Amino acid sequence: MNEAELWLRQRLQTVYDEQESINISSLVMEHVTGLPRMDRLTKKDIPLNVHQLHHLTEIEHRLMKHEPVQYILGKSWFAGMELFVDKGVLIPRPETEELVEWIVNDVKARGIDVFSTDPTDADKTTILKILDIGTGSGCIALALKKKMPKAEVWGCDISEEALNVARRNSASLNIRVDFQGVNFLDEAQQKFLPSVDIIVSNPPYIPHQNKETMHANVVDHEPHTALFVPDDDALIFYKALATFGKKRLHAGGTIYAEIHENLGAEVKQLFEKEGYAEVTIKNDMQGKQRMVRIRADEFAIIENV
Repeated sequence: MNEAELWLRQRLQTVYDEQESINISSLVMEHVTGLPRMDRLTKKDIPLNVHQLHHLTEIEHRLMKHEPVQYILGKSWFAGMELFVDKGVLIPRPETEELVEWIVNDVKARGIDVFSTDPTDADKTTILKILDIGTGSGCIALALKKKMPKAEVWGCDISEEALNVARRNSASLNIRVDFQGVNFLDEAQQKFLPSVDIIVSNPPYIPHQNKETMHANVVDHEPHTALFVPDDDALIFYKALATFGKKRLHAGGTIYAEIHENLGAEVKQLFEKEGYAEVTIKNDMQGKQRMVRIRADEFAIIENV
């Protein structure tokens, strides 16, 4: 068993760095053997059976073609939740967990009572309304609902494949989120979305011209509609968020979004020009400008259509 894991690790080091090879190898071996790392250590001299060896070899072939391990195993961890993922959705990233924590901490600081897990409070979901735009796997919406059970949470996406994944995760985790099919860039379809206190989004924001500098496991396997925007209109989704927020944010509402690390100043300027009261850029744990918070304190809903 130990020999097989070392073999896989050495193979992966030809396409991944050392630490990533170690992490991927451990995930794969747990999947193939059904044993967590500590149990594998106690049984390290036990060889894999024929079926396990065949399965391991199949996975190795796919990994060597840069296919993400999360798609191969059909799962990804996010905010303490095991999510189903496939090629119809982006793989949840650690920086997106940071965005979720920013929202949760802000809600706590405001003293909004949405954190009770008392079963008698299960239907008290009118205290805080949240909309996740471009929900993908549902990771943001589901994490927020899990952490704030008394909030009412919606998620929308243009992709039916993504919505199927999000609904599957909602059902398997027993977390109630209303997922809707909407093309957010179509203002006519925005009419089907609710008015809320918080809008959150991890929209597409990578200009097409950046493809050449990206890893093959992202470009060749993750959905391009969730990643890329036109080179001449990289802020297209933030423009839509700014317009939508003025229509559907409650007074004092807030928009949270992930951003391209090189476009923070442009995003900030865009929302300030649209009249938003306060725009804050936040760095992720790697020191990159990766998220923004926009407060709408100076206006309520101006168009309820």
